[in-house]
Amino acid sequence: MTTRPLFQLFGILIAGACLLTATGCGSGRAAIQAAQEKEANELASTGGRVSSAEGLRLGHACCNLRYNGDWISDMSSGELPFIPAGSEILVRRLEGNVAHIVVDNKRYRLGHDYGYREEKTAEWVDKLVVLNDPSPRLARYPASIRAAIEAGKITRGMNREQVIMALGYPSTNETPKLEAPVWKYYWNRYAFMVHWSAGRVSKIEGNPDIVKLVQPEAPAPEPKAKPATRGSKTTTKSGTK
Repeated sequence: MTTRPLFQLFGILIAGACLLTATGCGSGRAAIQAAQEKEANELASTGGRVSSAEGLRLGHACCNLRYNGDWISDMSSGELPFIPAGSEILVRRLEGNVAHIVVDNKRYRLGHDYGYREEKTAEWVDKLVVLNDPSPRLARYPASIRAAIEAGKITRGMNREQVIMALGYPSTNETPKLEAPVWKYYWNRYAFMVHWSAGRVSKIEGNPDIVKLVQPEAPAPEPKAKPATRGSKTTTKSGTK
């Protein structure tokens, strides 16, 4: 990930356009500063929220965001590559049920394909692009949980926040409420169900092959210790042979 703020890159582009067209933007440095200040003020005036005013939001990925090409759907499939949780995201604009975003200088589209009847697209984008970086919370999880999330997988015993961080939010057209006892996700186009008990994953239900893929691989068993030997003879309780 680049450490340069994305709105700074936008400012540089604006400044370049001003200089090329000789529109009186002044020196390159002044134009860049003016563009940066303008966008910073816009972000501040909206509180960084897409659902306010112009559709600008500078934040972080709430969770692993699966993508197919440049498309990030609200009903993604777990086998797809993903933008890691905590990645810096700039939301450029909102058009209908689609939000145009920039991540690490690459353009993507957030597509509210299925859940737009249950929640507004701006509210959905607010959930995905959060103002507080989740990376510090991820770093405090136990090593096994952290490794599963970083691999985009889940395991029994995870809480809701951890499952969301690993798989993203379930689509609201099939899981309208996060308090529901069962969440529905997809992997390789097969549906699987995440069952909850006392706030923890109690069961992952679905095609056995898919359920296996959804979870981290079990660690390899340790090799069995060889019996002690003395030269070519093996020591036993009854002596040697």
